[in-house]
Amino acid sequence: MLEKSKIKEENMKICLLGASFETGNLGVSALAESAVKIILHRWPDAEVTLLGAGYVPGEHHLSLMGRETSVRILPIRFCKNVFLPYHFLKFVFYGLLLKILPGLRMREYVANHNKYFRLLFETDLVADITGGDSFSDIYGFRRFFLVFLCKWLVILLGKKLVLLPQTYGPFKRPFTQKMARYVLKHANLVYSRDHAGIEYLKNVLNIDTNSRKVRFAPDIAFILDSRKPDNFDTTLLPKAKNGNTTLVGLNISGLLFNGGYTKDNMFGLKTDYRGLIHKIIDLFVDEKKAVIILVPHVFPPRGWEVESDPKACRKTYELTRDTYQKRMLLVDGKYNHNEIKYIIGLCDFFIGSRMHACIAAISQNIPTVGLAYSKKFEGVFESIGLGDCVADTRNCDEKEVLEKVESVFKRRSQIRNRLEHIMPRVKENILDIFNNSNGSQRNNTV
Repeated sequence: MLEKSKIKEENMKICLLGASFETGNLGVSALAESAVKIILHRWPDAEVTLLGAGYVPGEHHLSLMGRETSVRILPIRFCKNVFLPYHFLKFVFYGLLLKILPGLRMREYVANHNKYFRLLFETDLVADITGGDSFSDIYGFRRFFLVFLCKWLVILLGKKLVLLPQTYGPFKRPFTQKMARYVLKHANLVYSRDHAGIEYLKNVLNIDTNSRKVRFAPDIAFILDSRKPDNFDTTLLPKAKNGNTTLVGLNISGLLFNGGYTKDNMFGLKTDYRGLIHKIIDLFVDEKKAVIILVPHVFPPRGWEVESDPKACRKTYELTRDTYQKRMLLVDGKYNHNEIKYIIGLCDFFIGSRMHACIAAISQNIPTVGLAYSKKFEGVFESIGLGDCVADTRNCDEKEVLEKVESVFKRRSQIRNRLEHIMPRVKENILDIFNNSNGSQRNNTV
């Protein structure tokens, strides 16, 4: 357990693992910035390092909490060039040296020989977010194994480890479950972003059900700040919303649009995703007389077009704009996580296939339907009392999904009122994660 008496209060050096601003996935960027915000809320003068992010060391600058701040970037490379000073094997080698020869002279040698390892070795605390949902083998064993190795390195060095609110599992292979159990047992605190995850983790860990090691806290991206983009023509929206027209945001996942990484319905959806998207557009434009704005949320680097939301949105827009003309809008161009959240905040209703696109809407009190492809949607939505706003495309056919969407749309006023009531408390609980890490945490329920 992380007790305040065992953590210094000034000049904290904290590493953030499993978060980055360079993936093109705005959900991961939202988690990274939100985690930095939580850390600085607790320790305003902390030195924060993004561990395992990027390909080369550097800095990332943020406008956060009314001030400019910067975080270091310290990669952990697994490439063939083992001579890189920040290669995983280098870090392991120095870590084992200090285990075998823990004396002061060896510590001085290592510190002077490799400044990157020194930065990691002098860290007071490592907070891990694992991209929100990547502590699982759902995306393949290789990805899980690399995630595990980074956590194992932290444990090898004897660092305090806090697993920030995320989704755990599923662990489909017995071997990956054992590896996950090893990490969970060595972590000082384990936060789940859904209540069901707490029971799941306690079963995996085989610990006392009254233990305070495993706790609930909402997804930290709820506290992300929105920021108006300089290059977005917001005058289009008032024109499109003349009268009582409703603006419906629709986030299309490039990954689902292309059938997953394997391109053969990798996630086992019960409905044709592309066909479903067109049916949703027909529902709102034809029947509800709404205006649809297509909103991407993942802008992947070259070579990962299978995940591209902008390409999926563009293809959908080109197929529908002639039919629906001014009732179809497209968010074109590249925006960061704060800017996309601002654009989403202009909507009256939202439907998303990327969970953090949904969180961007919900956190701004916008009634939202999550088109789920994994268990993470249900858990996060249920954590704020919106479990009935999820349409699981793995279990629901097209008709059932459309019925769910229409049902939530009819209740949008009540849902907005509920969000306006609970969201301030949700955000307060998130900001207090590290303030409450001494075991005296109040009940983080909503």
